[in-house]
This record gives sequence, structure tokens and C-alpha cells, in this order.
Amino acid sequence: MWASKLFTILAAASLVLGSKTPALGIKQGKIAITSPDGLHDATYPLEPPTSLSQPIVLSEGSTLKLTFNSVDKASGNAVFPQQAHLLFEDSKGGEDVTLPVSVKSNGRASWTFNTAKPISALTHTHGPLHLTLLLSALDSHTPLHYPIGELQLPSSILKAPLRRRHDLPPRQGEPAFQPQQELFHTFNQGEKSVGFIKSALGTGVVLSPWGVLLGLYSQISPKLDYKTPPSSAYLFLVSLAALEALIFVYWVGLRLYQLLPMFILLALVSAYTGKVALKALRSQSAR
Repeated sequence: MWASKLFTILAAASLVLGSKTPALGIKQGKIAITSPDGLHDATYPLEPPTSLSQPIVLSEGSTLKLTFNSVDKASGNAVFPQQAHLLFEDSKGGEDVTLPVSVKSNGRASWTFNTAKPISALTHTHGPLHLTLLLSALDSHTPLHYPIGELQLPSSILKAPLRRRHDLPPRQGEPAFQPQQELFHTFNQGEKSVGFIKSALGTGVVLSPWGVLLGLYSQISPKLDYKTPPSSAYLFLVSLAALEALIFVYWVGLRLYQLLPMFILLALVSAYTGKVALKALRSQSAR
């Protein structure tokens, strides 16, 4: 249907743009029907714009051959059309089918349809087809829209029409939309809280090394000789604290590329202050 409308629009546009534009036509056009037994052989001459008065009925095993010469309607000279198609319009509202026609450079065209090897697109039609010839030479000639007539395909080659996505009812054995079984999710049970006694025992085990350390320190503290550390030692401790703070800030919200420059700088400062602090402590203990 869309192809027929398109060619009608092109023809109307050509008439509006200029009446001097030559028109496409055909001559020596005919449709020849041959059958295996020869009983259904027939020939239908084509004389545009007159359509065939009776439908073309194909029997099983018969062959249809369409031939014509594409010419300038006024001069009769051969014209090579850039577009040549046959439009099959389904009279029962099915999908229309458009098939290309082979055209030689001298304008000689032919199209063959063998019912023994049918074209798949035509086998899904419903009934009689309105056959239309469409020719176009773009801007050089007015397009040709020639309704040839009706074509009846043998019922033996017809198949069930193609189903669209939302055609109802669904066929037997085909998947269809239907309620599905409800899904239930099983989650693991939450962790049980540890009792107070177990928590207290665990805390005691963790803190016991500190208790041992404090007990030993209380015994050796009277024997220790406390000396005031040099100022460089405090600088070393400050640099270490700054490193720890930087790592914490990185963990909270910094990127790795933001951390590395500051980390390298503080690491160098810590290494230098540590070296100075060790020298100062060594000289202090040597006195």
C-alpha cells in the first residue's frame, strides 16, 4: 500500500513541476501462463492504462512470466528505469508484498513466478492479490503506476498468515503471556549477639597483655634513669603522627593520586628527622 501511494505522489509531483516531463510507458507487455499439462496455458497482453478484465488464476505447478519493454511513452524509445517493482496488495487486509523486477540496460524487463518454487513472501497472503506494476526513472520521467489486475494463487501453496506480536488467541504450543509463579526470597538469619559473660572474657583476654606490661613496668620503673629527649625526637614523633593522620584522611576521602605526593613528602621528612633524632640521642647517651 505504501509503495502505491508513493508512486502516486511522485506522479502528481511530476505533473505539478512541469507538464513537459516525458512519461514512462511499456510496450510489448504480456503475461504468459504455462502449466505442466498445457491445459491452463494462457497469454494476457498488457495495454496500459487498461487493466485485465478477468483475474489471472494459477494452478498447481504452473509458471507465470511477465515481460515488457520500458519506453518513453511519447517517443517510444527505450528507457532504463532505476526502480521497477511489482506490488501485490492483499484484498483481505493482509500484508502487501513488493518484489523487484529485473530490467536490462535496453529497457527489456522480465519477472518469473513458479508455483512449484513459490516466493515465501507470497505464500502467506490470504486471497486474491491486486497486481500493480511500478516504474520510476527518478527525475527524468513521470513514474508509471499500472494496475495490471487480479492474481489468484493456488491454495496448495498458501500457508497460514504470519502472526504479529499481539495477535490473539495464541496457537497451541506457542509461548504466551500468562501469570508466573510468585518468587520467594529466603534470607540468612541475622547474627546472634554474644552474651555478656563471653564478651567480658574476650575483652579480658585482649587486654591481658597490657596488664602484664603495666605490672612489669611498675617493677622496673624505680631503676630507670629518665632523661629529657632532644627536641629533634619530638619533631620525629610529630612527623610520624602527621603520616598517621594523612593515612586516616586518605581512608576517609582521598584518592590514591592525591595521597602519594603528600605521603612521599612526609616520608622524606620523617626519615630525615628520625636520622637527626638518632644522632642526638646517641650523642646524649655518650655524655
